[in-house]
Amino acid sequence: MLSEEELKFGGKDPQLLKRFMQEFFPYSHFKKIGIFNKEMRGNYYAQAARICNRLGLKSIYEYGSKEIRCHLTYVDGKRPEGEPFVTVTPSIYE
Repeated sequence: MLSEEELKFGGKDPQLLKRFMQEFFPYSHFKKIGIFNKEMRGNYYAQAARICNRLGLKSIYEYGSKEIRCHLTYVDGKRPEGEPFVTVTPSIYE
C-alpha cells in the first residue's frame, strides 16, 4: 500500500516510475554521491520522494520537462570546435 506522499511524487503506475527512475537517476551513481542510501535500492517511490524534495518538484515527472538554455565557460577559455555559445538542453518530452 502506497502512502499519499508516495503517490504524489511517483504516480500510480509503479512500472512507469521504475523505468523513469532507471533512465534518469542511476541508483549506483546517486548512492555513491550520497543522495540515495542502500535502503532505497529498488524502492523507486522513496527515490522519487528524495529527488522531488531536493529539487522542489511536485512530481518526479516534472524533472526535465522544461528546456534549459545556458552558456558554459570552459577551463581553458576556449569553446571546443563546433560547440555553440549557448547550450540548449531540450525538454525530455519533446
